[in-house]
Amino acid sequence: MRPAPLLFVILCFAVLFAGPGRVGFTDVREARDAGVAREMIQRREPLTPVWVGDAWFEKPVLAYAPEILAASWSHGSAERSREVRAAMALALLLLTASIGARHFGARAGWCAAGVLVSMVALPLAARTDGTQVLGTLLGWAGAAGLADALFGRREGRDLRLVVAYGALGAALVTAGPLPALWPLGGLWLFATLARRPEALRDARIGAGACVMLGLAIPWYGAMIQRYGAPFVAHAPFFPYATEPRGAWYSGPLLALSFLVVGAYPWSALVPEAMLHAATWWRFSRRRDAGPRPAARARDAAPGDALGREAREESAAHFFIAMLVAALIPVALYPGPPLPAALPALPAAALLCGRLLDHAFEDAERLARSLRVAARMLAVTGTVLAIALAVVAPRIREAAPELRLLAAVVFGTSWLPALADVAGRRRAAAALFTLPVALGAPIVTARVLPEMEDYVNARSVALALNHTAPRQAPVAVLGAAAPSFRLYAKHNVVPVTDAGVALRTLTAADGHAYVAFTPAREGDIARSAGTPLEIVMRTPSLVLARVSPVNVAR
Repeated sequence: MRPAPLLFVILCFAVLFAGPGRVGFTDVREARDAGVAREMIQRREPLTPVWVGDAWFEKPVLAYAPEILAASWSHGSAERSREVRAAMALALLLLTASIGARHFGARAGWCAAGVLVSMVALPLAARTDGTQVLGTLLGWAGAAGLADALFGRREGRDLRLVVAYGALGAALVTAGPLPALWPLGGLWLFATLARRPEALRDARIGAGACVMLGLAIPWYGAMIQRYGAPFVAHAPFFPYATEPRGAWYSGPLLALSFLVVGAYPWSALVPEAMLHAATWWRFSRRRDAGPRPAARARDAAPGDALGREAREESAAHFFIAMLVAALIPVALYPGPPLPAALPALPAAALLCGRLLDHAFEDAERLARSLRVAARMLAVTGTVLAIALAVVAPRIREAAPELRLLAAVVFGTSWLPALADVAGRRRAAAALFTLPVALGAPIVTARVLPEMEDYVNARSVALALNHTAPRQAPVAVLGAAAPSFRLYAKHNVVPVTDAGVALRTLTAADGHAYVAFTPAREGDIARSAGTPLEIVMRTPSLVLARVSPVNVAR
């Protein structure tokens, strides 16, 4: 096996496939998606996502297909579910490598895939947000088809466009309108900034829209007929339509910050990669710059080196437009999580892969870019390591593991800068992969198992299953954590009045079981009128029981 594919396989195993079953489903999105899939299977409901017995308008129905597949395969195993999502992430990586190889060369393609797999947001999305991984895969399948139609050979263009619009139509019923439409927004942005109006005509958007609507209308039409206005109000904001809305002016800042954090550690190199890719775009505005890259690409003869360079420059500009367009939905989503920035990261990875490919050809020509990025990574890595070291004493269960992670982040963040000082430019570029390549297995194998009680309620649910009689009701103050509902084999009853719940929700053993956050323990004790018998206490949830005869009336 050649070195590049071998290193890629090692990175994928360390980041995506190492220890997927060490902890149970985590709140909020992962456990809730698994719960929706379980209810759809139990109710034999093929069209409407269902959560706690009600229609759930968070995302389209096909978003739950991976969870339904994993649940059918392994009866609700978190390990199998994460392996399915990791396989989808691997498919996204291979697609990114294919796009890079097609437009920038094979080495650039492998570099782009290596960059993407060592960005923070990809393993995070693979562990917590499978919908975003699948939506990003389909969206980039569409973007790849559009890029091939613009910069590839004319032979087979129609077939490539059919595949592209078919993928975007599938994205409509998997992740929603915004994840399906941002590639078209990127195409429009590229055509406008590059002054190529014929790009919109070559993409045949009208016919493509018909393909997309033909795939999406059956499900959307059935849901509108069933639920009407409530469904229509949620649909534009899939796949995060149930989250509370933030201030509108925070959207652009959120999108930029998500890109910086999600692309870490490569966010230090992304600005330099964009400047490197925008060289001809910037110079083409000058009167004496000669023909623009797009014009030179169209007029070049086959095999002409200048034409190949122009096509590469024009493709780089296309991916800059795609990066910007992919961040626009983040600014529009209500309360998006960090994985919402995932669609922008393949574009950033492709731009970084192109720069790295040029660095391997002539490292000294790009010495300044690598030096600036390495120093920026050293600074941000130091800040992150200090933050982890400060937080560690406050989380006693995982303090040693967090200190280990801080040490790894600090050391790996400085290695590229030290390699650059030693004049090893290519080594400095390769060492950018280490913060995530070494940090992700530590988080998976050591940090999360010690912090499981902070990220889910599985231990409390298992304690309830072991202690309470079969089918005993359990009162939960406020909204029940999705992981508690998922693992508890009892009747979970959300309540607002603890006194009434303790008097009326009695199990066969004569006790009333109640779950609450640690901050509510004093209120529960006063409502009970007697000392609580604590069955299980965790940092996020407490399980107690009390005899109803002692409850204050």
